[in-house]
Amino acid sequence: MDAPPCPQSHSRSLLTDARATPDGYVDTVETLSRATSRLRFDPYVDVDWDASENALDPDDPRWQLDPETSPLAATQWYADQPLSRRIEMGRWITANTLKVTSQFEMVLIRGVIHYTGKLPNGSPVFRYLLHELTEECGHIQMFQEFVNRTGEDVPGMRRASRIIAPILGFIGGYANIFHFIGVVCGEQPLHHQQTLQRRGAAHVTPLLNTITYIHLAEEARHISFADDHLAERMQGAGRLRRALYAIAFPVFLRWLVGEMLGQPRTFARQFGIPRKVFKDAYWRSPQARLMMSESAADVRRTAESLGLLTVWSRWLWRLLGIDGRVPRYRSEPNRNSPPRAVSNLATVGRARIAAALVMAGVALLATPDGVRIVVAAAIGAGIWVFYHLLRERSGGQRANDPLEWPRLCVWVLVCVAMIPAGGLIGLALLVFTILSVAECTPTI
Repeated sequence: MDAPPCPQSHSRSLLTDARATPDGYVDTVETLSRATSRLRFDPYVDVDWDASENALDPDDPRWQLDPETSPLAATQWYADQPLSRRIEMGRWITANTLKVTSQFEMVLIRGVIHYTGKLPNGSPVFRYLLHELTEECGHIQMFQEFVNRTGEDVPGMRRASRIIAPILGFIGGYANIFHFIGVVCGEQPLHHQQTLQRRGAAHVTPLLNTITYIHLAEEARHISFADDHLAERMQGAGRLRRALYAIAFPVFLRWLVGEMLGQPRTFARQFGIPRKVFKDAYWRSPQARLMMSESAADVRRTAESLGLLTVWSRWLWRLLGIDGRVPRYRSEPNRNSPPRAVSNLATVGRARIAAALVMAGVALLATPDGVRIVVAAAIGAGIWVFYHLLRERSGGQRANDPLEWPRLCVWVLVCVAMIPAGGLIGLALLVFTILSVAECTPTI
């Protein structure tokens, strides 16, 4: 199937007039429904899976990762690997990313189908959302078929996310604004990465290029609806609710960027990736942080248009490493020079240190036992650092070795011990202190 070069332009042109009408939201929804009826894809009709050009060769050099779209590919360690190893890792990551996308869309379907069932008769949103769910089911089929043909037995999301995400999808049926915030935070980063992939389409396999085109074309409509739906539903929201939405945006986004663009530790264990390399790639090196920041750019644009990217909430975006430029339109390329963009990412470490200092100030000024809380937090952070120094003396660890369980136990014990010593203020101070130390310690 020949893929047109720009899958977003059609949806944009359809919405231009609709948004200018007095009842722009309803007109937009109806326009999207008509567009979906006219232009839709079936993964087993529009994709010729058995065509010779769509055959997936496990040794195809086009499986190699692109430094523009993969944090691991930007590391020197990956560049030093033999070609066969780079191909193998690229094939695994490609399959796992599509598996994660399928799992995310299953969560999306759980919440949206619940919300749709509560809509009143005659609602135009009902028709559109059923169209969208039909397309999402097609995406899941398409991605799973691709994963099956790669021959890679990939897990998709991290284990904890595979447990929690379906529960969040169920809850999202009741808290639908939070659910659609999650939809935007999950769809836009992947949309950004696949747009970059389309711009370098000659460097990927034809089958991957085809399914990416289909996904981009249909997700453009889904994102347009989610943006307008959030704007419509947030009208009249009080200050407390808007504050909660402003917090939900960066928290959901950081989690989902890590799932969509990051890799589970089983990947590092399978390919023997050194822990420092894995940590630098996800997400401690300046280039990796720039990549994460850019993948969040479209979500920042949505949050700003909703009035949720405020002066007081932006510190949380900085703390989580997802702050940055606000594009003028979806998927606008970053025209800043790389050195200038990377230099801004040092604010992540400063934001964490500032957060620790603020919590120390709160402990000293707002509690009678402030000194004790600060000392207890310092001792807890010291125990954490001491453990990692011992681990380094033992020869260091790869990303998912058995010693990860003692590491988790140390983390839990330190945090639990901090609660009776300093309460929630002390716990927050301890966490921010450890995060600040981790910025300077590559293997933590």
